[in-house]
Amino acid sequence: MYVCATSSTPIAAALILKGLNPGAALVFLLSGPATNAATMMIVKTLFNTRALVIYLSMIAVCSILMGFVLNLVYSMSGIQATMTMGQAGEMIPYEVRLAAGIVLAAMMGYNMVTNRLGARNI
Repeated sequence: MYVCATSSTPIAAALILKGLNPGAALVFLLSGPATNAATMMIVKTLFNTRALVIYLSMIAVCSILMGFVLNLVYSMSGIQATMTMGQAGEMIPYEVRLAAGIVLAAMMGYNMVTNRLGARNI
């Protein structure tokens, strides 16, 4: 089933909230936009039918494998997808968020200073 990338994310989120496991939602997110009819026709035209079969097979194998890995990560960490919806920012400790903000501000300041110094030399 083809679905564009922008509409697949809310569909997958709604399916997870309705009880779909995160691995199956990831398979939907990875394989839906990749199976565009135009893309498949271009692959078949530029290469051949064998390349198209390999392309579709690798999409299927890789997306299903990544779905299993995601389900394994969820089960090993004890996270439930319905509990983390809308609360993703609280999963990261405050100290880590503060350190990341300070590093980002320092990098932005450094970039601004070096760009101004570089502009004066021109």
